[in-house]
Amino acid sequence: MIRLEELHKSYGGRLALAPLSLDVAAGEVVALVGPNGAGKSTTLRAIAGIIRPTGGRALIGGRDVVTDPVGARVQLGYLSQRAGVPLGTVVGDLARLVASVRGVPAAEAEAAVAAAGLAGRLDAPLAELSGGQRQRVMLALAVLGPVVALLLDEPSISLDSEGSEEVREAIRAARERGTAVLFASHHLSDVAALADRIVVLVQGRAVAQGTLAELSEAAGVPWSLEAIEPPIERIYRVLVARGRSAGHRLTLVRGSAA
Repeated sequence: MIRLEELHKSYGGRLALAPLSLDVAAGEVVALVGPNGAGKSTTLRAIAGIIRPTGGRALIGGRDVVTDPVGARVQLGYLSQRAGVPLGTVVGDLARLVASVRGVPAAEAEAAVAAAGLAGRLDAPLAELSGGQRQRVMLALAVLGPVVALLLDEPSISLDSEGSEEVREAIRAARERGTAVLFASHHLSDVAALADRIVVLVQGRAVAQGTLAELSEAAGVPWSLEAIEPPIERIYRVLVARGRSAGHRLTLVRGSAA
């Protein structure tokens, strides 16, 4: 459902994302992890058609996001770190706009917002909501309609523990519906709990890619649910440190990823 073919992005002479190839199948959840500036948001924004890649291709349901942007975007749900919607926008108006774009009844969009715990705020502008409430609205609308692929950039940002659990449940529900999910997160506990595969980005390059078990073996960090420190924290530190080392590159590929 999501396919990247040597997708890359440069700004002037600065490489923001080295060529990355990746397939995310229907019902699969893949996580992007890495330090700030590693290229996670760049990857998601290029797939969403917000920025134009320097080269390579990104396809959603077989539609190229550059040559067929409308065909690609109608199948895509996207949640950025920041809403990107004017704070004066009324919640109900936003819901109805998204519904019209996705071709679903306005009542369905309003019900999705209500299900996110904001039934009484449809007449409120986004400015009157907390950051967490705005995030809930945007997530509810991101999965509305015939979405086959879902991109989430730090979806738990600004959320309390209850809101974070709602995000996790939304990702699980998307997986059960057969949606391909690609998300970026610094919350490694979410990554460990949700991701079928993980891509580690460092300085714009994919330095490791595979299942948690594969990354655990590559990092030399045994996986144990009983460990005092979550092993994924140690796995992450080892792989990022190796990725920063000159000339060191891991390539762990499973299935159709490349």
